Amino acid sequence: MTTLFGREARVTVGTTEFTSLDFAFEIEKTLKPKPNTCELTIWNLREDHIAELELLAPKTGKAAVTGIPCKIEAGYKDAVSQLWLGDLRTVETAIEGPDWVTKLSSGDGEKAWQNARLHVAYGPKTAIETALRAAARALGVGEGNLAKVVSKLKIAGSAVFPAGTVVSGSASRELVEIARSADLEVSIQDGALQFLDRGKALAGQAIRLAPETGMIGSPTVDNKGILTVKSLIIPDLKPGAVVVVEGRRIKGNFRATKCVWSGDTAGEDWTITTEAERY
Repeated sequence: MTTLFGREARVTVGTTEFTSLDFAFEIEKTLKPKPNTCELTIWNLREDHIAELELLAPKTGKAAVTGIPCKIEAGYKDAVSQLWLGDLRTVETAIEGPDWVTKLSSGDGEKAWQNARLHVAYGPKTAIETALRAAARALGVGEGNLAKVVSKLKIAGSAVFPAGTVVSGSASRELVEIARSADLEVSIQDGALQFLDRGKALAGQAIRLAPETGMIGSPTVDNKGILTVKSLIIPDLKPGAVVVVEGRRIKGNFRATKCVWSGDTAGEDWTITTEAERY
């Protein structure tokens, strides 16, 4: 089991890495087919770094205009993992008391998700794999687990467009429609596509959430059956993962559908709030 102490973190924006400054972040990821988001605050950057960041992301008011990567890696002494990789959206710096405070927002694959277009016609019996890969290229994101999903489609006999198809318009919209036609859920996670059979979970080991493994307080379930549980930051806990909850009143297997990471290198926050559905 990973030891959940000895916090470590680093931020990289463009090609510049920040490790010795205080920073805080809030990352929200879901299984929905829209860009995940991150809000990052860094205290007391050097003036030349502030100028560099503001040049990379000018204040246009438009999301994801530059495509500059923003990466956050965090965890513990024996398990630092990438929590975030997205396109830098905005940079704002202001003086708050004695400190310079720089706030950065970013979206996961957001620039291409909003702007990429696709125009292509496929003949009869064209493989769905061909269209999915074309959409991934248009979006400029990694294929993620596409190869594994395609193998399953071939086994199930649903890996082709029998009568052909025309793909034209927003690459993100077409990707979602193609995935839906194959009964798949698709999202972008850390710059790569993530496909899931509808209602199914990611392959891999389930994550146990109990007081002794980092769970904080007691989990709750609302009237729609959605579980909310808070824990310390745990590697591999992300949307699509199976979590085995062992609370006093609520127990069982759930599929994570939304995760919000809150971290502060100078404060107490180092948590994930997870929403999940019974699995």
